[in-house]
Amino acid sequence: MKLRIIHLTEYRYASPVYGNSNELRLTPVQSRWQDVSFFLLRVLPSTRLQKFADFYGNTVTYFEVEEPHRHLVIEATSSINTSDRYAEGEPPYVSLDTLLGADVDGRLQPFTQPSGPVEVPPEIWRAAIDVRAMHSDVFGLAKAIMDYVYTTSRYVPGVTDVFTTSTQFFHHRVGVCQDFSHLMLAMCRAIQIPARYVSGYVYDSKRKDIRGAHASHAWVEVWVPGAGWHGLDPTNNCLTHEHYVVVAFGRDYQDIAPVRGSFWGNADREMVVTVHIEERVG
Repeated sequence: MKLRIIHLTEYRYASPVYGNSNELRLTPVQSRWQDVSFFLLRVLPSTRLQKFADFYGNTVTYFEVEEPHRHLVIEATSSINTSDRYAEGEPPYVSLDTLLGADVDGRLQPFTQPSGPVEVPPEIWRAAIDVRAMHSDVFGLAKAIMDYVYTTSRYVPGVTDVFTTSTQFFHHRVGVCQDFSHLMLAMCRAIQIPARYVSGYVYDSKRKDIRGAHASHAWVEVWVPGAGWHGLDPTNNCLTHEHYVVVAFGRDYQDIAPVRGSFWGNADREMVVTVHIEERVG
């Protein structure tokens, strides 16, 4: 599938600010299932953009705007060719026992422990154990956890924020894709399935079938021994396919927020984010 994405972030400040420094994680990942044919990042006021790779290999763009300004625009434009990660089927049966000792070099350790908003209190551990009782393979259990999060939670925008923890969401069960993903991460990690948070986009051609479409979206990838990372979307209870675009991954939202920064001046500001996704033909 050929997709064109425009991600626009605008800040308007109540009075002039300066020393505005930001880290952006808006560059889509290049992979076997995702070819980034074009990417352009535009920042106004104009300034020098610097790039580096973070601990997880995500592309980070850093910039500073020193002079006083009352308006900041960040626009990321991408053209991407995607393919279905599951076109050849789901990963084969792998026993849960295989996870024991599988992390020979420690690279999976960050994705098997609590982190920031991904908390694992006894009640979440108990829920994960209950789901595990009916499954003996890694991916089958991951899908069951996804289904559990989806069927026991309600998608309600505006009732949570970026600081909401998996514990808080578990108790109230209302929130958005970030909350669904954090709870699934907590349950997977409770039973030592390596799981990471993924940010990106999902395209819905009908604009009514997929929660979180045509906006920044989040889902989960779990690691299956011998088969690698595989995506699951607990907000929509489905495996990720060619409609999904991966931008970054980490332990949780805090690792890979699309825009994170600071400035000097009056803290009163307005932020507007819009995402436009269209399918290209030919």
